[in-house]
Formats: sequence, structure tokens, C-alpha cells
Amino acid sequence: MPVSLRPHLVAIVGLAMAGALPAIAQAQTAAAPTPDVTATIKAVMDDQYGQTYDAKHGCWAYSYSGGEADAADYCMRPGKPEVVDVGGSRILYFSASSATNIRDNPSYGYSQAQPGLMGAFKIRLGGKQGWTVVAMEPAMTFGSAGECGCHDARLEQLSNKGDYGWVFTSGGVWQGTVVSNYSIVTAVKNEFVDVSKIPQIREGDQDVRYEMTVQSEPSAAGLYPLKVVKTKAKARVAEFTVPFDAKNARYELPDKS
Repeated sequence: MPVSLRPHLVAIVGLAMAGALPAIAQAQTAAAPTPDVTATIKAVMDDQYGQTYDAKHGCWAYSYSGGEADAADYCMRPGKPEVVDVGGSRILYFSASSATNIRDNPSYGYSQAQPGLMGAFKIRLGGKQGWTVVAMEPAMTFGSAGECGCHDARLEQLSNKGDYGWVFTSGGVWQGTVVSNYSIVTAVKNEFVDVSKIPQIREGDQDVRYEMTVQSEPSAAGLYPLKVVKTKAKARVAEFTVPFDAKNARYELPDKS
């Protein structure tokens, strides 16, 4: 589920993540993407956002209206592609994020109430067309002021069955008060959802911080558990193993944690 922030919150991004490269030409795994990956990304972006590529800014112009926010113009920029082998199939994962560094076009300026957007794409490479959709969602909302916090999301393996998802943080700050949450965006029954309800910094506990990591577990039947370490004033006070709740499709801390 998207992070919900009050309108007066100013976006803060990537509190625990490293940067990702924004444009197709810059996107890399171990090496530059192969021609079929580059062509597929362009085809998928054209299909989902229209043939609106803005070469100057390396993104696709896209108008979005949803939730309580007014309609806004965004420019969606693809991030680093990853190709993984799952059961003999080449699966392409890539995400897109709303650009917030465009200064010469007032259309891409956002009020604090307007969320950032994330596109999530899981594509099977090959076949007659060259690619087929496994799951996609062009406009998931996170954060505020047009910033989703997802441009530096990292793709992680989440199960022994070949499930992968993007892990990132998004949130905001208001009068010195920080609110930040972890997101894990993955395909559940071929639909992308945010399965994390794990906070990083809560509004009412500013000196408490949660650090979250995915725990690879060879015996796990479903999604891997999470390790969450709670600190208060930088001192470690608790550690939790958080299993995936398959019934409700989410990770959530125990009560009073």
C-alpha cells in the first residue's frame, strides 16, 4: 500500500539506500543492457505512458490523477534493469520513477500534497513478440512533492521460488518531524503491491529507528522473513524476525514493537 503523508509534509528520499542510475542509456546490471532489454524497456514505456519520450530529460511525460491529489504532470524515468533466470525463463525487472530534477519546465513542479509515482514492471523476454507481461503497474503512489523515494530502490530476491521485489524508503518531514516507511514492491498473483508495513521512523518516536533487511532462508516455503532491528537514541533495544503474512500479503511488526 502507498505511504500516506499529510499535505504539508516535504519529501525526504532514500534514507537508507544508495543511488540508482536514471536513464536507459545509463542503466546497467554488471554491464550495459543488451539490445533486447533496451528495446523492451522502450516498448513497455511507450505502451504504458504513451509515445511521449522527452529526450532532453530522459523520461516519458505522463499525466496522473488519483487519490486526493489534483491531476499533475509527471515525467517517468526508467531505472536500472535486472534480468534474472527463473525456471529457464529470462525475466526482466525494471522500475520507473517520477523525475524531480527538471528545473526548466514548470509542469514538473509539485505541491507537497502531490505524491511521487513508481512504475513496476516484470517482463518475460523471448517469444514471438520478443516479450510478454508477467505483471506491471505504471503508477503506484509514494511519498510527497512528486518524490516517490523509489528512484534508488534496490531489487532483491525474496524467495526460493524466484520472487523478486524492490526495497526502498519514502516519507517526509514537517517542522522537523520525520516520518519514513520501508516499502517492498513485489508481484503477488501477477499484481504489484507494496507488502511492507514496516516503519523506519515513526512520527511519535523520533529517537527510535528501525533497520530492515531481507533474510535469505533456504527452508522458506514462501517469501523470506525480514530481520528488523530497533534502536533508540542509537542504542540497540530489540530485534524482530518478521515472517510474511501470506493471507494478508504483508510484513508487519508485532503489536507494541
